[in-house]
Amino acid sequence: MFEVCDLTKVYPGNRGIQGLNLTVHPGEVAALLGPNGAGKTTALQAMAGWVTADRGEASWNGVSVAERPDLTKLHMGLMIGEPAPYGYLTGSDYLKLYSKLYPGIDEARIQETLELVGMSRHQKIKIKKYSTGMKQRIELASALLHRPKLLMLDEPFSGMDIEGRREMTAMLRGLVTETGMSIIISSHQVHEIEDWMTHACIIYEGKQVGTSSIAQIRESFASVEDYYLYCTAKERGGAA
Repeated sequence: MFEVCDLTKVYPGNRGIQGLNLTVHPGEVAALLGPNGAGKTTALQAMAGWVTADRGEASWNGVSVAERPDLTKLHMGLMIGEPAPYGYLTGSDYLKLYSKLYPGIDEARIQETLELVGMSRHQKIKIKKYSTGMKQRIELASALLHRPKLLMLDEPFSGMDIEGRREMTAMLRGLVTETGMSIIISSHQVHEIEDWMTHACIIYEGKQVGTSSIAQIRESFASVEDYYLYCTAKERGGAA
């Protein structure tokens, strides 16, 4: 289980995330939904231990991510921020470099992961020649290489065409179903992930303004988008 308690990271200008609480069990897909600049990336960075939180913590099965990254990172696959793989490497060489960070990853696993994200036939091409969507795929491959139990994805479909988004969605849904992997995924496009998330966490101007399971949302709203609009309007002081 991954648990986030009162996680706060605030930058000058009051940017960041304040008082985030979230619990994700095996096989669950929690979506962080909010407009660009709402604090979703900062939230993921703080959860992953990439930045030091001002207060609160994230923990994996009771072990603090900040205090014991050596233990927690073995279970986490991270794809946060803009994809920035080394352009001078080929796709396969990039994964070989990543494989040195984790025990037990051989060439067969590298090839399996490349196939999983649809990059086998592009693996000998240098990354600097990749499209944005291909860079997203190879970054996703690096996050999946060690078979993580928890995957954190920051706008993973950015730069992908419709076909690419559909392929990646099917692949990720399959991993959740087949392996029990948990996913925390951020997006500013609700419709991209509405039909496969289990929980929605609405973030607006650095604050968590609503969190509900899909079952709870569907009791009162026609769609997750309606729930999102309700939560953000309420925060602005508008009509609910």
